[in-house]
Amino acid sequence: MVAKSGGKPISSEEQFEREVLTDSPKNKLTLVLYTAPWCGPCRLTNPVVKEIMKQYQSKLEVAEINTDDLPEVASNAGVTSIPTIQIYHQGKVKDTIVGCVSKNVLGKAVDKVLEDMGMLGGDDDTTGEDGSEGVNL
Repeated sequence: MVAKSGGKPISSEEQFEREVLTDSPKNKLTLVLYTAPWCGPCRLTNPVVKEIMKQYQSKLEVAEINTDDLPEVASNAGVTSIPTIQIYHQGKVKDTIVGCVSKNVLGKAVDKVLEDMGMLGGDDDTTGEDGSEGVNL
């Protein structure tokens, strides 16, 4: 099953703890989108997350949490409004983005975390046509 963002839907607190906090891959980031079906800005965020997931497919996994179904997971993660995107590495939050953002803004946030973790470069698609780092619009 795939969520509207293209990511893997998280359906329980145990699944979140297992897949995001405990057993996340050491060589990848995990982007978690906190959303709800009634949230207009969340619907606008889905295609942005989908594009970023494709662009960073070798370095990023995406999970989606419906805050109506799992309010305790959102609360424990410090999420107070939606959409919220948290970027995790090895179970720790490395960045949080609140609100609807452009592909460029989200891509720069992912680049920064990858750079901070020493994971930028390699086979991802973050170099622009002019050779500059970053996400092309």
